[in-house]
Amino acid sequence: MARNKEGCMIILDVGKDTLVKSGKHDQTFFERAKNCVSKIVQRKIFSKPQDEVGLVLMGTDGTNNQLNVEYGGYHHISEAFELNPSNWQMLRVLEKQVNASKVNGDWFDALVVAMNFLKVGAQAKKFASLKIILVSALSVSSNLDVEQMDSVVKKLTEMPCELNVINDSVEHHADSDEQQDEDNLIFDALGIFSQKQQKTKEQRANEKMLSDIVFKSNGALCNIDSAELLLVHFEKKATRAAPWNSVLSIGTQIQISISAFLLITEEKGLGSFKTESTYPEATVQLKTDYFKNDQSFEPDYENVINGYMYGSTVVPYDSQIDIDYKSGEQRLSCLGFTVAGNILEEYLCGTGTHVVVARKDCAASEAKLAALVKAMIDLDVVMIVTKVYRRDTRPKINVLMPTFKKRYPCFIMLELCFQEEVALLKFPPLLSNKYKPTDAQYEAVDKLIDSMDLMDALDDDTGSREAFALHKTLNPIHQHMYRTVAHRALHPKAPIPAMDKELKNLVDVPPKVRERSKPILDEVKNLFPLKEIKVNARLKWLQRANKITANLDATAAGTSQQNPTDAEEELDDQRTIVEVGTVTPAEDFALLLKRGEKFATLCSQIQNVISDLVFKSMTVQYEKVAMAMMMYREEAKLMGPYRYNEWIAEFKKSLLARNKQEFWDQVVVRERFGLIGASESDMSTISADEVEEFYNVNTAPKTGDTGADADYVDADDLFANM
Repeated sequence: MARNKEGCMIILDVGKDTLVKSGKHDQTFFERAKNCVSKIVQRKIFSKPQDEVGLVLMGTDGTNNQLNVEYGGYHHISEAFELNPSNWQMLRVLEKQVNASKVNGDWFDALVVAMNFLKVGAQAKKFASLKIILVSALSVSSNLDVEQMDSVVKKLTEMPCELNVINDSVEHHADSDEQQDEDNLIFDALGIFSQKQQKTKEQRANEKMLSDIVFKSNGALCNIDSAELLLVHFEKKATRAAPWNSVLSIGTQIQISISAFLLITEEKGLGSFKTESTYPEATVQLKTDYFKNDQSFEPDYENVINGYMYGSTVVPYDSQIDIDYKSGEQRLSCLGFTVAGNILEEYLCGTGTHVVVARKDCAASEAKLAALVKAMIDLDVVMIVTKVYRRDTRPKINVLMPTFKKRYPCFIMLELCFQEEVALLKFPPLLSNKYKPTDAQYEAVDKLIDSMDLMDALDDDTGSREAFALHKTLNPIHQHMYRTVAHRALHPKAPIPAMDKELKNLVDVPPKVRERSKPILDEVKNLFPLKEIKVNARLKWLQRANKITANLDATAAGTSQQNPTDAEEELDDQRTIVEVGTVTPAEDFALLLKRGEKFATLCSQIQNVISDLVFKSMTVQYEKVAMAMMMYREEAKLMGPYRYNEWIAEFKKSLLARNKQEFWDQVVVRERFGLIGASESDMSTISADEVEEFYNVNTAPKTGDTGADADYVDADDLFANM
């Protein structure tokens, strides 16, 4: 870890002259400087937790530093935090206890103290680099001669340590086309102190001397506005690229030593949180409880096997059925070559993209791979390979696409799916003779696409640039999560803040695109008029049920007359159904009922399906459940309402107990799917008042002798009396 570990000492100016207004938001320089230091430490915590940070306060009312104890003369400078890994305690102290003082401090003395403090703290530790960040208004002159300045530069060079300065009078002229390192985005070596602002003689003298020290130590100057803009976003945690080393074998003669690096993968953000007690002496123990049908139970661990969830259905899986297959040693072996056009986009799968290069310091492999890449590009072919990541792991099929990355030959490796994983889905055509677009509509859509071009959607001082650039667009969810964690760490009892406007702008339509596409959108709106079609869901599914009945009757009578436009729907009606399913429960119920299945059996099936769709699905499909309930209720009116009334009473209790109030209001109450009363079925004894009372959530449903149980009629007795 020492190869990337950095030691950073921050000098924060808290003198009285920092209370002057700075910037456009009516803040003092002290407030802005304090915020910058806080953001730097937060970025270290999230992005580079191995780095160590220290803090020196300049311009304090008291004096607390080692050089003043030993030599004297370093007044109003305090060593606040020694070099340690960045932590939240430092941020809490910085926010609550660091305030502006009534005196000023000498920036040069603070620099010397920080150098000594950093040197002492870095002893017996391994750092890849050392850095000092000075955040000061530079309002107090320092009595500095050339010899002192050269001595400081020499010490900075010997450590070695670079000096970076954040000030509100630095001019930035960054080249927008220049690709800068992510770690150096905060500081720009081209920054210079502005000569346009009105400054005191002391400030100009400080800036001249400080500029010489900064540039001689290979440091940088940064404007506080730029620092705030860049520090507001958190960087992803830097990770060292770990190659997958293997041998690419082609036949029995060609062996190429390769290294595969992960190029693109899904961003994961913060890891899982640890559960800890607020009391140091207490221990935290995790306890797992098992519930079945909302009842606690103890499972039989000896008979427990793994399972997978397919929707709301549990599919058990026994590891004993695994094929005892040994894939052999780790390898990347060529199966053959094919034309690049044969690899369609839908054949690609996997969780990431790898770039394959010749192994480092292997000249023979570099020559072989370069020749192979060039030949494959000339022939326009790709290589199909078998990849075994580790000994005896399951082999995967990958494709190697030849290319050049920064003039270096390499392969892009992507995983291919197997035949069983390819699903051919048929969709209706987008265009038809009835809805064929006109030339004016085509032209309007072309204009709309041109107006929404993102390549010049943003305007700044350097001109137009691309919006949502791939390597520059941050994930607002992760950024908001980082800010939320930092806010909760600093303010444990404060409410979680809402997402900042600047984060919302990361995924919002650029204003330039919004303005230039507005008139064209109006034109598209006029050329593509939309008419609202109100469909009565109940009527639609009743017609559907009647249609299913008609089709079954026609099939039984041996008729073959068919409307061509309904061929596809009628074909679906003739599919093999053995029980009510969760895909089309209403249709399944009607079809099985017309085929002669027992009504009691179908009642149990559709009740279970409705419960699964409501309580086990991640997203409740309101229309599907409503149609199933409507179909069940309509048939219950004719076949006997007692089963439905008994079920809907229990269903209401479950809905309210599981906080499904929205489903109760939107489906059961609005569609009137409650108890079946005597006015709807001659076999029901429930009065109209009891039906209306059932829809009141504050009243328990009555299912006593005069309720649902009173509707029970033995089916055999009923048919015997007919």
